[in-house]
Parts: sequence; C-alpha cells; structure tokens
Amino acid sequence: MNEQPRDPDPELDKAFYGFVASDPRPSGSEGKKRLYFKAGQEHYDFAADGSRIKLPTTFHDVVAFRGAAESGEVKHAKGDWFLAIGRTQTSANPNTGVESTEFIASRFGHDLARMNTEVGTPRRRSQMESPDRQRPARQVAFEPPVQDQPEHEQPARAM
Repeated sequence: MNEQPRDPDPELDKAFYGFVASDPRPSGSEGKKRLYFKAGQEHYDFAADGSRIKLPTTFHDVVAFRGAAESGEVKHAKGDWFLAIGRTQTSANPNTGVESTEFIASRFGHDLARMNTEVGTPRRRSQMESPDRQRPARQVAFEPPVQDQPEHEQPARAM
C-alpha cells in the first residue's frame, strides 16, 4: 500500500498576478481544451521618500489547458484581475527564431481584493438577467426576535 507522508510538503509553483488584457480565446477540441489571452502586469517601485512610483505595465501570454481552460473561459473576461498558479515555458518560433515566454496556468482565480465578486454567485448577474424580470419581494427590515419576559421580576439575592 502507498501511504502518504504525515506532513507532505505543500505544492509550490510559480504564480502570476495581473489583469486580462485581451478577450480570452478558447480553442481546441472537446478532449483538449485550450485558452489563450494576453495579461497585463502592473509594476511599482518605491522612491527614496517612500512614495510609490508606477512603472510601465508589461504584457504576457497566458495559456491554460483542460480544466483550467474551461474554468478560465467561464470565469474571466477582459479587464478582470486574476491570480494564476502554473509555470513558465520558453519556446522559439521556428520561422523567425524569436524566443517567447508564456505562462502555463494550471489554476485560475479572481483577485478578490481588486474585483467586486461574490463567491458562489454569477459575477455578472445584472448582465445575465433580463431587465423585465420580476425580482422576488424580500423583507428589508430586520425584526428582532421576541423574548419571553417573566410576569414579575424577582430581586437578586444578596450574597
């Protein structure tokens, strides 16, 4: 039997933080999904006085396959801030010889610190619902629970 070690090391990989700069483009057949988009990454430095200086934004290729491609296609749109875990891969174009590096994402998630997203609910609910849809009436005010009060109060006993 294969026993898992008691304290396995955490799975560590590279991470990418940025925003979706182009419309995500899904491709591939049903068995081998692929997702590609350009991602922007903002960079900052600190001046001698402690203030932050914005450096030029850089743009990178992000690619995902299989499950990560499926979830990325559904979850992410141009302008979304995201976090991704994966690895980098450098390849050369056979026609030009130019080398390029792309980030191969194995996991995606929204950056909840920079996006107004509720976990477990559709992110663009207002865009998905028709404007004529009747919303269910909900009680807006909070009614505190009624507590049973004794008919007469008994004095506290002195010790």
